[in-house]
Amino acid sequence: MKKLFVLILMVAMGGFLLSSCGGNAQKSEKTKSAVTKTKTAFVANLDNGKKVYNKVCIACHMTGVAGAPALKDKARWTEIAAKGMKQLHHDAINGFTGKTGVMPARGSCTDCSDQDLYDAVSYMLKTAGVSAK
Repeated sequence: MKKLFVLILMVAMGGFLLSSCGGNAQKSEKTKSAVTKTKTAFVANLDNGKKVYNKVCIACHMTGVAGAPALKDKARWTEIAAKGMKQLHHDAINGFTGKTGVMPARGSCTDCSDQDLYDAVSYMLKTAGVSAK
């Protein structure tokens, strides 16, 4: 009986974790296609950027997992910022493979909007002490 209870508890927890990661895939698809069809001017919301960073980006950017620039690595962020904000936002949305690491599309955040990603990139740049054009 105890084994059955543990099994049911594990399945329930696994289901909860999977459902919390899935997000709204339909929303993401709409958002992805909207960016390729229109030229939207984004304005950074650093408070939202911090929330998105703490929700998703922190997993890699806190310490530099998979070659991601660590949030405190100003030299790497300076190099990355030279690409310009438009390219950084594009890379956050579509993913990027570079000589030092990999950025998965949307940072693997299926429910992050394009605005969320813009805000997160802006927050990380600001926190690292650099700016992009």
